[in-house]
Amino acid sequence: MKQLLILLALSFAVASCSQAPQSTDPSLITARSEAWEAALNAGDIDALVELYTSDARVLPPNEKMRSGSDAVRAEFGAMIEAGLGGTTTILDARVSGDMGYIVGTFVIKAGDEVVDSGKYIETWRRDTDGKWRISNDIFNSDGKMQAEKMPMTHLMITHEVDDAEKWLAAWRGEDSRHKLFAENGAAHVHTFRSADNPNLTGLVVAVNDLDALNAMLASEEGMAAAAEDGVRRDTITVLGEAK
Repeated sequence: MKQLLILLALSFAVASCSQAPQSTDPSLITARSEAWEAALNAGDIDALVELYTSDARVLPPNEKMRSGSDAVRAEFGAMIEAGLGGTTTILDARVSGDMGYIVGTFVIKAGDEVVDSGKYIETWRRDTDGKWRISNDIFNSDGKMQAEKMPMTHLMITHEVDDAEKWLAAWRGEDSRHKLFAENGAAHVHTFRSADNPNLTGLVVAVNDLDALNAMLASEEGMAAAAEDGVRRDTITVLGEAK
């Protein structure tokens, strides 16, 4: 009996030693979170999708919850195609065993211009291959919620200006025309300039609220901005996206 008790005690000790200690190091997931940000800014959608579990749930603002790799690819691939990037700031990160979470804030940019900011919560899981991946991703904007998400369309606007350098300067910096357009229905704007005619310039505008954009352009503020930038209004041509 005494030998049996000793053997049982030894077996419990071996079993206890063979169990790996539970993970509690948050850097296991914060390092992967940094890889997420790098993938977004590099436009590498494949690397970004790899950071999610195959059954991951994505919970974006003003949309239905979706799940799976295709949902991740669609959500963040659209951001990459729109030329958007950004930064995240981790406020809290915890790991316990094979599960973890991150709470943080984000800033979305189009080039150097901030177009949105908000907050997010991610749950992380150690996957079957031992890598940590996001299993649930919920995020929302700090801005006002739209009652209904407006469909995205694109406009091409060309015009001549008095001084192209002055016009381009108005689209640079923190308080540039990008901000004015973003606040009035234009999610993202690309600026262009003709190599043959230096004062022939143009915009490609991703529009999510055409009524708001038209109202701004026709307003005193919009006309004053165009006049200040030297836009020759009689040369403006607007092309809509062909369906």
